[in-house]
Amino acid sequence: MTRLPTLGSVMVLAAFMAVACTRATPAPASAPTTPAGTTAPHIASPADPDGVGPTDPPGADPEAVAAAVGFVARWARPQLDASRWLAALRPRAVPEYAALLATVDPANVLATKVTGRGQVIAATPTHAAVDVPTDTEVLRVICVRDGRQWLIATVGVREEATAR
Repeated sequence: MTRLPTLGSVMVLAAFMAVACTRATPAPASAPTTPAGTTAPHIASPADPDGVGPTDPPGADPEAVAAAVGFVARWARPQLDASRWLAALRPRAVPEYAALLATVDPANVLATKVTGRGQVIAATPTHAAVDVPTDTEVLRVICVRDGRQWLIATVGVREEATAR
């Protein structure tokens, strides 16, 4: 004998699915207030769109930022032939990522320069996610420490930029 679901259990399941499938959106940030008759200075820039200034999380290693920015500066050179481009990147990448880069035509890289300082988004003693602004987009660079130095594991477009 098969048991059919009751209307109540179907409604509970439907409500659960509706909540689970709904994408939560963050509330908009409130604008800063200033006393009447004054204006707040506008200090935003492409590298700092909210004007607050980037702050690295506690424990962020400045060497990870330097590795990420240096890698992107070498990566953002679409005018180079593939062998010179790869030769500049390979020693700074984990072997698996270097193998993937060997399949890339640098002429397909849109960015041509780094336009601001890197900002650590998340960090542990052995991993760091660093956002690096370029003349075309902000790149998210994942760095890993191999015991001696920071190496690059991936470079991609920052997710927040593609979600818009």
